[in-house]
Amino acid sequence: MKAKIQSLIFLVLCFLMASCSSDDDGNVTLTPEGKWLVTSLLIESSFDFDGDGNASRDMFQETSCYDGNSIEFFDNDEVEIDVDLAYIFIDDDNQHDVECQSGFGLTSTWTQNGNTITVVNEFNEDDLTGTISGNTITLTIEEGFEIEFYDSVNDAIIYVEEDFTIIFTKM
Repeated sequence: MKAKIQSLIFLVLCFLMASCSSDDDGNVTLTPEGKWLVTSLLIESSFDFDGDGNASRDMFQETSCYDGNSIEFFDNDEVEIDVDLAYIFIDDDNQHDVECQSGFGLTSTWTQNGNTITVVNEFNEDDLTGTISGNTITLTIEEGFEIEFYDSVNDAIIYVEEDFTIIFTKM
């Protein structure tokens, strides 16, 4: 069986999401300009894809495929996304095999309204939005993680879609 991020491209675009926040006086606005690294990729279910005996909801901990993935916001409203993909195969005996796919780069545009960042998603009609708080940007993509399981009792493949949340930390 294979578990995959249904649209990691959207994830990358999600990196584009950042926003501003205020200090105690309400006078300082944070802007997303700069480079942000993926530091967490949370899914709804826990798995032990790395085989260390500890199941986790954080794909960033379960595979090294996302190490160094980043998003960079520029002051000309452009954003560059550098992201890798992970294909996770789960066989009939519940054994896992992770295959990292080399990254690809995407360029898009972004806008900011308060603490919300919106990134134009050219692959889908829905743009991506996230929030910034301090040195983190958080983005949730509904049903963006697809898991494919083999049901040996019914001799059928079952697909489960889960929400995932990406957390970026400013470098």
